[in-house]
Amino acid sequence: MVTGASGAVGATAVQLAARAGAEIVGVVGRPAKLPHVPDAAKAVLAADLSEESIGGKVDVLIDTVGGTILRNALALVRPRGRAALVGYTAGRELTLDLADFFLADVSLLPVNMISRGKEVAAEVVRLLPDLSSGELTLPYERYGIDRLEDAVGQLRKGEAVGKVVLDLG
Repeated sequence: MVTGASGAVGATAVQLAARAGAEIVGVVGRPAKLPHVPDAAKAVLAADLSEESIGGKVDVLIDTVGGTILRNALALVRPRGRAALVGYTAGRELTLDLADFFLADVSLLPVNMISRGKEVAAEVVRLLPDLSSGELTLPYERYGIDRLEDAVGQLRKGEAVGKVVLDLG
């Protein structure tokens, strides 16, 4: 399961998991983002997230948003499963019932890409041809400098799909 599946990191995670042969559930927070979940994933709205809606517990959770979405998604990881926390755009705090968390027996792993830059640089370079050819895609919205206010508004409302690129030219 990938939360934030319409964002750049989430969409890339979906595509890479699909390459590995995984069955993927892509979770988004807003109905308008459902069409932007990569085709390789079953798109699910965070408000509808349940064991029934995703077809049972998952082995791996890649969470790019944090907050209550992470807390709710953790309950859907099978015992001895893994959850990787990559971002926290939906909130910096996580409240858990520790007894439930211990019983769930799920490993929560923070992924700090800033401190691991040298470790992952070679892998990023290896993926560049796939991005150039379109085999892998990164969602983004492009705005001219004259639309800076619109770009900021999209980010503040959480309505941007993928990264927001400001064209200064």
